[in-house]
Amino acid sequence: MEQPPLPQLDPLQVTLENGALRSAVHGDLFFSGEDGLAESRHVFIGGTDLATALLHRDHLVIAETGFGTGLNLLAVCALVKELNSRCRIDYISFESAPLTPQLVAAAHSPFAEIGPLSEELRDQWPRRWHGVHCLSMCRGQLCVQLHFGQAADIMASLDFCADIWFLDGFAPAKNPELWSADLCCHIARLSAPSARLATFTVARMVRDNLADAGFAVEKRLGFGRKREMLAARLETRGLASTRIAAPRHVAVIGSGIAGAAIGNVLSNCGISHTIVEKQTQLAPAASGNLQGLLVPFLSVGDMPAARLSISALAHSRAYADRHGLVLSSGVISLDFSVRKTRRQSHIAAQEFPFDLAHYLTAAQVAERCGIHTGMGGLCHEAAAVISPVDMCRSLLGTSPVLYGAELAGISGDEGDWQLDITNGGTLSASHIIYCSGADLHCSAGADKLAAGRLQITSGQLSYLPASTGFSGLKTALNYSGYILPCYDGRQIIGAGFDHDATQDVTLAGHLQNLELLPQSLRPLAGAADSWQGRRSRRLATPDRLPLAGPISPTRYVLSALGARGLTLAGLLAESLGRRLQGRPDILDQRLKAALSPERLIF
Repeated sequence: MEQPPLPQLDPLQVTLENGALRSAVHGDLFFSGEDGLAESRHVFIGGTDLATALLHRDHLVIAETGFGTGLNLLAVCALVKELNSRCRIDYISFESAPLTPQLVAAAHSPFAEIGPLSEELRDQWPRRWHGVHCLSMCRGQLCVQLHFGQAADIMASLDFCADIWFLDGFAPAKNPELWSADLCCHIARLSAPSARLATFTVARMVRDNLADAGFAVEKRLGFGRKREMLAARLETRGLASTRIAAPRHVAVIGSGIAGAAIGNVLSNCGISHTIVEKQTQLAPAASGNLQGLLVPFLSVGDMPAARLSISALAHSRAYADRHGLVLSSGVISLDFSVRKTRRQSHIAAQEFPFDLAHYLTAAQVAERCGIHTGMGGLCHEAAAVISPVDMCRSLLGTSPVLYGAELAGISGDEGDWQLDITNGGTLSASHIIYCSGADLHCSAGADKLAAGRLQITSGQLSYLPASTGFSGLKTALNYSGYILPCYDGRQIIGAGFDHDATQDVTLAGHLQNLELLPQSLRPLAGAADSWQGRRSRRLATPDRLPLAGPISPTRYVLSALGARGLTLAGLLAESLGRRLQGRPDILDQRLKAALSPERLIF
């Protein structure tokens, strides 16, 4: 049965009239023309008594329908600063037609008092791609997960627990889908006991739908020319909060891209942790390659791997941009075979955002990459070449790392583990996260995983002299393998999949990389017998999806990233970090199930 295509976002159709943003689709303003910031404070801040919660709670989950310009978020940020609140906030919002940062700047221009906050938000404004995007405000005190897509569809597969709701879509008469009975039921399902809710509308349909979902609704004085607004409290039981005490100390096994990404998340959350690395240097396996690709995996139909890949690329590219890690932008996936050409034609027909995927003719490929390939292909403008070691080093930051320390054994009980570390004595930890790549099945305590279903392969990179026919290459090319622009005097091609899992660089490995090159490009490579290289092992699963989740209440796995670790690790580490603390996950239930290690446990 043919899969439906991946969903795309609604086109942006807005007008800016005298500083006021109006949706051309819904014929409605994004916020009050009288004073949008004052309206946000009156309706949403006052209507949910947020100030009291900020003064008395150490953690809140705020959810919102209709992110728009992010004005409600900025009002919350301003209140946090005004009250000097220490409350940590998970802010979850939805938007089907995201704006551009330029339009947001124009919309926020009348509100000088939140100018710095608006700039902080716009500096990390997400790419206009369907999926989840993670932002951070007020030095990490507010963690924002912004879901681009239809709110009703996305909510149906999430499982967070909101204390406060801002219902801020366009007017019900003009956008009824965002006020439907089904959506109100999802809101109730995703609410904590006695959750508070506020909205600017008092439409009968909204009042009835909220009441039927279990909310006690009351009318209050509205803002400006709107005489009334709604405030509500959930009367039914709601969901019990899943928030738990932060881990006492986390042992992370492995310092490759997965372990480094976990270390970064734990550091940002202020969670004590130690990275345990059995080798004597950082990122000794595939994460130690000189260069690597951040690139999406797109599918013809709506597949979990593609959804994960798009959100993960947005996350990893944003991090690489912030930290100056991009060596070159753009990757072209060549039409190197009839099957590949057909597949990429179907992908191009799905009309992905231009910076995610657009088609180039053979002449356009030659102009873009600097060499004649004789092939067209898909150009992924947001893909990039980076240094994996630099990425790992940046992610690890100040995380403590024990080098030359192998996990020899584990004793103790859930939440109170004793790790025997060779050359490192004993390490106490409340939680363990296995990020050990190809050595996962050998790690003490990970024996529940069915090792026979884990696939270990080795991939060899070939280092070509800078004087080959590829010396003019400006953009990375992807095919069955890949070739990267010359950097630091080396041209890199790679990387095959050998099932012998050896780590020795061989002429056979170089010849395999040469064979992977499209036939028209092989003469440009020169003789393989003078090449140098590097070989490392990878871990994958039969379904090619990573392992990301628990194998017991206090033991987790982030591994089997295959050849996509640089792209996937950051988003998956963010997901595990949130689950570790019982905070709202950024992944939906379908993706979590697809990635669960339980599928490989005996």
